[in-house]
Amino acid sequence: MIYWFHVVGTFLMRFVPVAIAYRLAAWGTPLVLQVFARGHLRRATDNMRQVLGPHADPREARRLTRAAFANYARYMVDLVRLPHLKSRELIDNIRIEGWEHVEAAYNYGKGVVFATGHIGNWDMAGAAFVARGRTVSALVETLEPARWNERVQRTRTAVGVKAIPIENGPRAMIAALRNQEGLAVLVDRPLEEDGVAVTFFGRPTRVPSGAATLALRTGSPVVPAALVRDPGGSGYLVHIGPPIVGHRGDDASVVMQGIMSWLEGIIRRYPDQWFMFRRMWPSSGESAL
Repeated sequence: MIYWFHVVGTFLMRFVPVAIAYRLAAWGTPLVLQVFARGHLRRATDNMRQVLGPHADPREARRLTRAAFANYARYMVDLVRLPHLKSRELIDNIRIEGWEHVEAAYNYGKGVVFATGHIGNWDMAGAAFVARGRTVSALVETLEPARWNERVQRTRTAVGVKAIPIENGPRAMIAALRNQEGLAVLVDRPLEEDGVAVTFFGRPTRVPSGAATLALRTGSPVVPAALVRDPGGSGYLVHIGPPIVGHRGDDASVVMQGIMSWLEGIIRRYPDQWFMFRRMWPSSGESAL
């Protein structure tokens, strides 16, 4: 089903202005949630309650969760139109806070691990960095069905981002860093086993350690970053944090905790742009340690 949504969306974007496409996507979201995604809605609402805290109004949690799904639909619109955007559009419509941290990280001469989460628009973030003259590879999950995965990865390649499937192992990732390139990694993927334990919004969970392990192995700095839809305007905003520099032998969990703490601060500012539709924390009786 999602493959055909992508195919039809790609066709319609040739004729439909983007503002109208955003409205149509938001309008259709409630129907899609009721018919196809009730489980995702339930898990995302549970996650949102944790983000808002124990005293939050349950109605606010539900409202923000539905807003997050609407924003995810807008993200899909952006994904479809991404290959057709000019570099000038990506530069002019995206305001960046903290670009000096990127320059400082590249000055180490060992490539840069960009750590981000399922927030805002990570694909547009990669395209924006390419538009500014930086070579970027992205560690990507293989999507289902296979033909949708092929279509999405082709979109990323079209904007200059080199997709590295997680299953390929560390060789391609290390090669990118040794070539002094950027490597983008989504770090907020919950794991039941493996990975490292971190505290996230006051509760323990487990996340992949790859971003930290790669950085420690290669000496590359980690730069936390996130691109979000600007709530006060029509464009986008990139937040970039200071480089996190570890050393061989350091504990990867300490580096990952620093990344996740930074990401937590961004999600608190834009909870309706965090697209975590899987269960982020273990349920009662389970342990993340």
